[in-house]
Amino acid sequence: MKKLFKVAVIGGGMAGLCAAIACGRRFGGDSVIVLEKQSRVGRKLLATGNGRCNISNTYMSEIHYYGDRAIINSVIGGFSVQNIKRFLGGLGIMLREDSDGRIYPYSNQASTVLDCIRSELMRLGVTEHCDSVLQQIFHQNGKFTVTMNDNTISAENIIFACGSKASPSLGADDSGMIFLKKFGFHPVPFFPSLSPVETAEKYKNLKGVRAKGSVDVLADGKIIRKQSGEIQFTEKGISGICVFECARVVNEFLLYRTVYGKLVRKIQLSLDLMQDYHESDIVKYLRKCKGSFSEQPSAMILSGALHKRLSETVVHNSGIGNKKCSELTENELERIADSTKHFLFTPTSYDAFVGAQVCAGGIGSRDIDPDTLAARKISGLYVCGEMLDVDGDCGGYNLHFAVGSALKAAKNIS
Repeated sequence: MKKLFKVAVIGGGMAGLCAAIACGRRFGGDSVIVLEKQSRVGRKLLATGNGRCNISNTYMSEIHYYGDRAIINSVIGGFSVQNIKRFLGGLGIMLREDSDGRIYPYSNQASTVLDCIRSELMRLGVTEHCDSVLQQIFHQNGKFTVTMNDNTISAENIIFACGSKASPSLGADDSGMIFLKKFGFHPVPFFPSLSPVETAEKYKNLKGVRAKGSVDVLADGKIIRKQSGEIQFTEKGISGICVFECARVVNEFLLYRTVYGKLVRKIQLSLDLMQDYHESDIVKYLRKCKGSFSEQPSAMILSGALHKRLSETVVHNSGIGNKKCSELTENELERIADSTKHFLFTPTSYDAFVGAQVCAGGIGSRDIDPDTLAARKISGLYVCGEMLDVDGDCGGYNLHFAVGSALKAAKNIS
């Protein structure tokens, strides 16, 4: 293997591979190497969007991102949907858009994206070195010396694109951050951003049940975030895209006892299981069901609107004992309606990043120049992708940022 490279990219995910392509086009592929600790590159990419690879969104905007605003504004402000379409189109990737603005490869297969990326890397002659476990990185005399488990190389520039701790089952960890700390960086600690939520309430009978509804995040009783979609009940709590999009707020509270940087005493999730109806309309519906299900147990009264097990749980939470539907009072019908519209959960902890798709936290503008993504104190060192203190909503925003930050870092290598 060649010993001196113009650029060494650490990490073979979406950000690292796109950075390698941009560097290969600028400096020649034989001057660029990608170092990946796993046996193949792009493993996490293949799992994104349930294998469909939601890569961007028509409604791209800085408002869909959280973390270091200087980096967000620099990367997203300079990298539009047309920019990513042009870059991916240059790799031969055709795209399609769904009714919600989510942009996917036309094939609906993440493997298409990875295949086209790897094809361009091969055309350029970029070196992929997998099963490459980093042991030491030194910076001396304007060059980086990278020692791995099986080799040692030197590079004039180094791009860190190691990702975060999200999805450890796919090989994710914070090993890259450990090296940056040795270089004197001060990362914001990682915590899950898009993830299921573990709750104090354990409804094992609801495991596997799905329901359309909305989720309100309550901070000291006030609604601070609201999302709608499919809710999934798990053995440990709740999941689903709408829950994922509320998880960042929840996990910030669990880690820091703050929400958007402000101290909060208590946080809850309130599920609306019949968001299309007002509470008074549900009471009217229950009055009819009281007659229709007159001889049935009261737990069945919502079974015409909700999953049977969900109906049983909602009625039980309303504090109603073993009654027939015909025996329910007006006050009890109102309590059932209230429980349907305000099914409360109390978050307790995040499950060690296991179910997380994306992390919050990472390297901020204290350590890197947001306009170039270059380290402020170490010449030739750049950071991109999920290692940066930026995370986005569901819907293609995180992959868009990964590509945009990778191309920015590569562009600014001198």
